[in-house]
Amino acid sequence: MKIKLILIAVAVIVILIAVYLFGFGKSKPSSKLESSKVFLGDLVVTVRATGTAIPKNRLEIKPPIAGRVESILVSEGTQVGRGKIIAWMSSTERAALLDAARAKGEVELKKWEDFYKPTPVISPLRGLVIASNISPGQTVTQQDILYVLSDNLMVQAKVDETDLSKIKIGQTANVIVDSYSNSPIRAKVSHIGYEAVTENNVTMYNVDLELKTIPDYLRSGMSITIDFILSEERNVLLIQNEFVKGSSGKGKVTKKVDGELVETAVSIGNSDEQNTVILSGVSENEMVYRKKKIQEEKKTSSGGPFSSPKIPKR
Repeated sequence: MKIKLILIAVAVIVILIAVYLFGFGKSKPSSKLESSKVFLGDLVVTVRATGTAIPKNRLEIKPPIAGRVESILVSEGTQVGRGKIIAWMSSTERAALLDAARAKGEVELKKWEDFYKPTPVISPLRGLVIASNISPGQTVTQQDILYVLSDNLMVQAKVDETDLSKIKIGQTANVIVDSYSNSPIRAKVSHIGYEAVTENNVTMYNVDLELKTIPDYLRSGMSITIDFILSEERNVLLIQNEFVKGSSGKGKVTKKVDGELVETAVSIGNSDEQNTVILSGVSENEMVYRKKKIQEEKKTSSGGPFSSPKIPKR
């Protein structure tokens, strides 16, 4: 009799374990109906790259003679014209003669200053002084760089070789200076490099862009984000990508017809990471639907014949 009772108890335990494993712990698949509205908006398809602001023409100005800098007429950040005198210099001989005359008094110094004129340093182009490496009284050789000039700043982007086929001369781009990310600048592709450069084992090509406007805050060497515009469509019908299926101009969306979900053929256009252009088949403010599979899992803590009771925290 005892053996029979033991066998019954074991059978009950096995049944309870089976019920728990295949009933309470099982995830039950189901689906959820989601909806979205067809809306009017803009779609801009882009290729993103990074780059740097650089001078279009960078010119290093060296002294015409070896000697001493007497006076500086421009500073970094100054716009200068072509032919403008930007500094005065004394040759080594003039500097020595003036020092000797200065020891004899102001009258002697003035006489030699008028007689032996200083040498001007002249800007050969119209541009912006982006670097100044001199100070009054400094002795320089003809190899020293006094100033660095730039006629205009431009942007040089580094484009991955896989995206290079999408970039064309004259193509429009939006340029964003990373430290001024709220102020995009329009630019145009002016040159596509022929020689590859390798960065982090990735083959890249330099692409030059001319800025339509050069903001005052832009500086040579600033980091830039460039969005090359592949297509730009305004005021078109859009649907979120998750609600449309298809490619190559043909697609399908799910609509409700007399309360029933029905797949409807649509013509589709370009798409970005979020939305797809709908050319025909739906109208503005129309609702589209999709079924999304979800899983409802019952937590073991909420039931089960062998779940441990919760111990209240003290």
